Amino acid sequence: MQVDYIKDVHGFEDDNITLLLDDGDHTKPTKANIAAAYRNLVKTAKDGDVVYLHYSGHGVKLADDDGDEEDGFDECLVPLDFQTKGIIRDDDLLKILVKPMAEGVFVTSIMDCCHSGSILDLPYSFKADGTQEDMGEEEGFNFDKVDETPDDEDDDEGGRCTIS
Repeated sequence: MQVDYIKDVHGFEDDNITLLLDDGDHTKPTKANIAAAYRNLVKTAKDGDVVYLHYSGHGVKLADDDGDEEDGFDECLVPLDFQTKGIIRDDDLLKILVKPMAEGVFVTSIMDCCHSGSILDLPYSFKADGTQEDMGEEEGFNFDKVDETPDDEDDDEGGRCTIS
């Protein structure tokens, strides 16, 4: 299990690990719980910290609802309660997790789900296709223009379609 790996190999401590699982023993990976876990991480992370995020569950793409996606689609996480609370759009992940993260925090994020390639709306892209050597910066991206008000609390709009 990844928890054992990051503890045994990289020295992460239990107090610094948050698990959301739909196993009946842990906090459930609902929309509100996922957002709260990301917000808490942002609140506590500081310059020099190393952060490891792992989402393993469903992902979907839906028509872009605010015109910021070049391909016309938002990539989304599908929480346990998606049928009543909706999905978590890449726009909200950018506002909740990416933009407010303290400078100098080293983040590794593994998104084991469909449509996850640009799910954090980062201004850089890398394609492991054997031809690209460096991260390519997206033209015209400006973090200062990101609206910092996420629409994640009770949003049930969007598609209907688990963190482990």
